[in-house]
Amino acid sequence: MTDFKYQHGRLSYLTKSTGQERGREDWQLTRNRDGSTTMRCLAMTDDSQFVRDVTYTRGKDGRPSEVFIRLQVGDRWIGSGYFRTEADKLIAVTDSPETGHTQQTLAIPADSFSIVSHAVMLDGWAIFNYDRALGGQQTRTVYNTSTRWNGTDGPLGRLETVRLNLLGEEELTIPAGTFKAAHFTIDSDELKTPTAHLWVAGEDKILLRYDWAELDHEYVLTSWKTEKR
Repeated sequence: MTDFKYQHGRLSYLTKSTGQERGREDWQLTRNRDGSTTMRCLAMTDDSQFVRDVTYTRGKDGRPSEVFIRLQVGDRWIGSGYFRTEADKLIAVTDSPETGHTQQTLAIPADSFSIVSHAVMLDGWAIFNYDRALGGQQTRTVYNTSTRWNGTDGPLGRLETVRLNLLGEEELTIPAGTFKAAHFTIDSDELKTPTAHLWVAGEDKILLRYDWAELDHEYVLTSWKTEKR
């Protein structure tokens, strides 16, 4: 049995060119006594007025076991979904006014796989099984719960391929402190979005900074606390 660990913090959503905050994401993480880890994220934006609730659990190997998502934009409920993995299968149950009640069973890789929930803190988990010994650009299959780059539809999604690349280790200073960080890039062919730069720290792959300069978006960790239980 592993030790129980509790962490929490806030990620600020910024307009990169002005530094103005346009939203925020509060998160809590528990490393459970069976070795699994659960992150809960509540994201809210002032501009697009979305509220996203995500609870994501992964095993010791970094592979997701279950994910719950609920999305609201303004006064409209956009959809809710529950996703779980069983060996080489993803089982998805979603509800939304647009797609109705839907059930999917999809074949997925038995090794490296992740679910893109569009909680920004969880984007750091997409690189969990990056092979540092191999290095260079590596591809991963993901299930993307939105067809839009900003995650404002769904959560009925699709399988996609992303490209990951480790640029190196850096010391990064942000409002939450100074940390040794791994600097990654992520690209996706399906969404045709520009390259995103991510900095993550520690064994739990806590996202410190996410830079999407070509979209004038930046996400920065403003607080990170660890409490012993």
